[in-house]
Amino acid sequence: MTPSTKQLLLNEVQPRLRNAIPHKVPFVGSDDPEELLQDGLLIALRIVNGARRSRKDVTGGSVAYYTLKCLRSGRRSLSYRKTDPLHPAAQLNGHCQVHSLEEPVGSDESGDEPMTLGDMLPAHDDDPATQACRRLDWDHLIQHLDAVTKAILQALTVGHELTSLIKRFRRSRSTLQNHKDRLGRFIKERLGEDILVQVQEHPGWHNDLHVNRERLACRWEQSTI
Repeated sequence: MTPSTKQLLLNEVQPRLRNAIPHKVPFVGSDDPEELLQDGLLIALRIVNGARRSRKDVTGGSVAYYTLKCLRSGRRSLSYRKTDPLHPAAQLNGHCQVHSLEEPVGSDESGDEPMTLGDMLPAHDDDPATQACRRLDWDHLIQHLDAVTKAILQALTVGHELTSLIKRFRRSRSTLQNHKDRLGRFIKERLGEDILVQVQEHPGWHNDLHVNRERLACRWEQSTI
């Protein structure tokens, strides 16, 4: 940046943008006047550099005018994507709207707490990466099990009682229990002592949703006291 360009931006363009942005630029989402000012200065710098490359003279007023036009239309220094729903240009265009995950979308007749958008969108199963890792671990472990122990593991997975395997393998309940105990020790040896805790844990992003919901519930209770 040349000294003349720096002087033009700081002494002529910046004061005009600082005064005009709060009144002429629509704010979208978390837009902040100071951040828009910094963004506008970068846009102005590109305008000045483009004019200098074309050997044209520009004034601080004209640069500030076209910079404000860009900011008003939703343009930013890094991108201009109307297909991105979080981009200001897309929201100003009116083709998309951002909603909070805590926004109620209906009421559940069986309870007092309304259902939110965050309750409807997320899947309650493990994410694909977690499923793939668990499949690799368990598939390798199952290859080392005999038919009886494998059947016990499958019964425990779906929640069936071991008594359903008595006729199939002609083993007593106590014998099947011994197989089950050995299976538990074998799983801990192969996958770690905390494997039984891991398979019952919910994904971490579930905890974030529960914490936000509990925080909102506490605020509501405090406001009604």
